[in-house]
Amino acid sequence: MHKKVVIVFWGHPLYDGRCMNMLNQLNEKTYQISILGVGSKKETFNYKGIQIELLDNKKLDNSITKYFKFFYYVKKFINRLKPDVIITSDLYSMVPVAQNTKKNQSKIIYDSRELYTQLAGLVNRPMIQKLWSWYEKKNISKVNCVLANAEIDQTYLHTLYPDVRIELIKNLPGKSFFKSKKMDLKKILCLNEKQKIFIYQGKFHNGRGIRFTIKCMSSLKETVLVLIGDGPMKEEYINFAKKYKMEGRIFFIDAVPYEELANFSSSAYVGLSLIQPISKSYENALPNKLFEYAVSGIPIICSNLEAMNEMVSHYNCGIAISPSSENEFVNAYQMICNNYDEYILDEVKQTDLLWNTQNKHLIDIINE
Repeated sequence: MHKKVVIVFWGHPLYDGRCMNMLNQLNEKTYQISILGVGSKKETFNYKGIQIELLDNKKLDNSITKYFKFFYYVKKFINRLKPDVIITSDLYSMVPVAQNTKKNQSKIIYDSRELYTQLAGLVNRPMIQKLWSWYEKKNISKVNCVLANAEIDQTYLHTLYPDVRIELIKNLPGKSFFKSKKMDLKKILCLNEKQKIFIYQGKFHNGRGIRFTIKCMSSLKETVLVLIGDGPMKEEYINFAKKYKMEGRIFFIDAVPYEELANFSSSAYVGLSLIQPISKSYENALPNKLFEYAVSGIPIICSNLEAMNEMVSHYNCGIAISPSSENEFVNAYQMICNNYDEYILDEVKQTDLLWNTQNKHLIDIINE
């Protein structure tokens, strides 16, 4: 009988790279897969033979009750399906699953893709931070395995929870980013051939370096910024662009399904990830977008934070700078323009950076 594997995630799985890469990898095996996520409406649909059930995010918009409602829905979902293995894709999913172990004897895998108790959004909310830290500490001993996406996070989690098993599953792109089909983004945006496209793909949250990027790019000629994603900071970025007279050179594109994102990435000139070190989670950051840019064949300008700096230095696929230095940004851009091909990975290295190349042991963790 095939193993029943459930993935629980507070978000839309089709728009999330880590969820998509997991489900595609698992779908190549003989698992019976179901996913509980959160979307713009309540719906259930089939994706590649995988049953996906979405909760309506409007039901989870009350700041006081939303987590308790989510816990209730997760427990109800798990009790109905009775899976063999549950992958909880964030702390908010791990807590109700761990609390439910008396009713379900499922194997639990906690995907700590971020340091959830150290998120940027908790920096000025110490009581909420303490609450989530308490939740994680209380429940993490009930899981069978924790997944970290970078060595720096794995080490940090080991110091907090020395008795918990923590495995490394890197935040790498799926096969759709390798030799992806380029779209004519310049034609779509009515740009001329001289204009170079800087791209950022991800959430519009504080600390992602987008305001810094807008300020830096205001001094560069023949450049535009394409921002793909969604988040609460969009209006602020629009107003900030107006302040620097950049509104005609910035283009917002709504979040696209993960497997379509590669077509945008490969159409740009430079990929950006200028995270600001405003929290421990951000200080340790190693975003999947770095690897997506590299596999898509475009150079990177990123923050010189430890894990990010190590990545671009090791693969020579971009330049790490201080995320507060406009001069370093401009110099990095000029260096890339003058030596563009030197920052493009060959196909062997691009293949080495794919999810299925380095994360094969996820199947072993599930099967144990």
